[in-house]
Amino acid sequence: MNLKIENLTLTCRKEIIEIPFAKNITYFYGKMGAGKSTILQLIDYCLGNELVVTPALQQEFINAELELVLGNNQVTLFREKGSNQVQVEWVDLQKQEVLNVIAPINKQENPQPLVPNTNIILLTDLLFYLGGFQPPLVRKSKKSENTDLIRLSFRDLMWYCYLNQDEIDSSMLHLEKEANNFKRLKSRDVMRLILGFHQESVALLESELLEVRNEKATLYSTAKQLHVFLEENQIGETSTILKRIEDIDEDNQQVKININNINKEIKQENSHPVDKLREEARSYAILLDELNTSVYDIEVQIAQRKRLLGEFASAKMKVNRSLIARNTLKDLEFLTCPQCERELINRVPNNKQCSLCKVPFDDKNYFESNNIEVIKTDLTSRYIELQDSITRLNRQRDAMLKELRRIKEEKQVIDEDLLELQTTYDSIYLAKAKSYERTLGELKAEKLALHKLLPLTNQVKELQEKADNLLVDEARLKRELKEAREKAEKDNTNLEELKSLFLENLVEVGLPGVNQSDIVSISTNDFIPKIYRAKDDDVYEMQFSKCCFALAIHRLAKQRKVPLPGFLMIDTPMKNISERENEDIFRGFYTFLYKLAANELKDLQFIVVDKEYYPIPEKISKKVSIIKKHMTPDDPMHPPLIPYYKGH
Repeated sequence: MNLKIENLTLTCRKEIIEIPFAKNITYFYGKMGAGKSTILQLIDYCLGNELVVTPALQQEFINAELELVLGNNQVTLFREKGSNQVQVEWVDLQKQEVLNVIAPINKQENPQPLVPNTNIILLTDLLFYLGGFQPPLVRKSKKSENTDLIRLSFRDLMWYCYLNQDEIDSSMLHLEKEANNFKRLKSRDVMRLILGFHQESVALLESELLEVRNEKATLYSTAKQLHVFLEENQIGETSTILKRIEDIDEDNQQVKININNINKEIKQENSHPVDKLREEARSYAILLDELNTSVYDIEVQIAQRKRLLGEFASAKMKVNRSLIARNTLKDLEFLTCPQCERELINRVPNNKQCSLCKVPFDDKNYFESNNIEVIKTDLTSRYIELQDSITRLNRQRDAMLKELRRIKEEKQVIDEDLLELQTTYDSIYLAKAKSYERTLGELKAEKLALHKLLPLTNQVKELQEKADNLLVDEARLKRELKEAREKAEKDNTNLEELKSLFLENLVEVGLPGVNQSDIVSISTNDFIPKIYRAKDDDVYEMQFSKCCFALAIHRLAKQRKVPLPGFLMIDTPMKNISERENEDIFRGFYTFLYKLAANELKDLQFIVVDKEYYPIPEKISKKVSIIKKHMTPDDPMHPPLIPYYKGH
């Protein structure tokens, strides 16, 4: 897959950092804590992975923007910190057309296609689309043949393009038994893709089998839904519908006989349908009038009770005011007359008469505290009773209004029928004849509807038969697919080539104890590479470098034109090897890497992170474009990823 990373822009709180990438090799080296590994993680983050948040990113990181060439498109991936979606903008280099979408990373409810008339709903689908490839299909279950086909995602392929520092020696591309089971199975699917076990014939049969299974499932589902519909609408089987059609034919004959016997019926029942409808309309009119009167009476009562509520509320307020005034003026002594302001004479205190008007107190004519409380309680009780009665009256009125609407609707139907009959009022004979004609029309309509339902009942059986017939095609395709897979897996040409390339890589790097006579074994059960060498007639088994195996995979993928992303990110390939103690291995690995970058894998973009830099040999330096960046946490001449960040 033609994928070249051109630039990474990191937006922080105080600064925007741009990191360019070379066409062939980009090399970041220096001390720990400078953010070298974070650069690779940010690239992976823009491509849809989770971000390992370091203290520096936790405090300063805002968003990242990755510019790359993907297929025939100039693509920009923009992702905010903590976001579960990526903003994708691309320019079709052929059409010079600019497009942009918001691509979710994980599945959403009710997803919408990112590109019209496609099934592209996720970022991984969009990356394959822009790269010009269809996502490879693999079996969901590796044990059962009766299983769905699922797509390999772009993230699955990334395990072979990003050798993470944390897993460089502890994980063989998620193939080992200790790995997550889901990742292990997906990683094996990628290996099958690279080795050609998913050949074009296999993929074609898998796609055809998937279509047959989907069609079969659709037919069964449609038949089931149709059957449920017929049952819910009480539509019987074909025999039941045919029996009802026979009954309708008999009813038709009987109605026709009745039409011929109208004269006899008229003599027995000298009445007209209009008369019956008039009587019904009259009774409905009386009922409507009674209901309207009742509703009016109730509304009058409600209005009266609402006025009483206001009066009770006013009385409560007056009682409270009287109590407040009495308590306020209770111990007040007047020295002068409040009207003429003359001094009062005979102001001898007397608790039994008013100090102002000299009228003796009569306890029965004045409010006492206890009496006022009783009055207040009585007013409150009556207020609540009035409210309850208004509520009950409202409910009664609402019920009557509902009944009034129902009666009006029924009366309207009767009035319409009456109007229709009155406009065609001819004679008793004609009215009865028309009544029978209507009955005939209803029977005819029912018969017609039943004839239309007959195909539905037959269709359930037809759908089930079609689905059953597809079982034969499904069995045939499963048999052909099994044979095609066995044939593909028996063709071990690519597997032998991978073994050869892996051993060649180990020998070229100069790993101690490995030579061209050793034997590489890769089981198709787990695809974990192992090397055997004879020593004292015994056989020793050892597992080797993930980097050398990944390089062998990319060499084979280039030969087979497998759509792996066109870059390889390696984080500290010599993680557990000292560059000084094992200088020959360090030199051998990078010499071999530069050789591949200059020749066989010149179209593959290498992004390397390491503690030290090994220069490109002069004889191939002109063939390789390289950007190298020295990064340290404390040297201003060689700043870290976020130059201004100094830690906590």
